[in-house]
Amino acid sequence: MLAGAITLWTMFSLWLIAPIARLPPMIARVAGTLAAVELLAMLMWSYGGDRCIQQTCAPLAQAAGIAARTDIPALAAAFLVVALVRMLRDQPNP
Repeated sequence: MLAGAITLWTMFSLWLIAPIARLPPMIARVAGTLAAVELLAMLMWSYGGDRCIQQTCAPLAQAAGIAARTDIPALAAAFLVVALVRMLRDQPNP
C-alpha cells in the first residue's frame, strides 16, 4: 500500500507542477492518467478484497492489488525518470 500511496502522491504532484515548470502538456496528461489509474486500482483492490476470506473469491481485486503494488509504480518511476531527463535537457545552458 505504501508504494501505491507514494506513486499517487508523486504523479499528482507532477501533474500540478508540469505547467509551472513549462513541461510539455503531454507529461501532465500522462502523470494525471497514471494517478487516476493508480487510485482506481487501489480502490478496486481495497473494496474487492475487503471481506474476502478465500484466496479465489475476488480475482479481479487481486489483479488490481498486484497492479497497484508493483506494475503501476514501476511504470510511474520510469515515466518520472523520462520526465526529469526531458526537463533537465530542455534547460538552457549558462
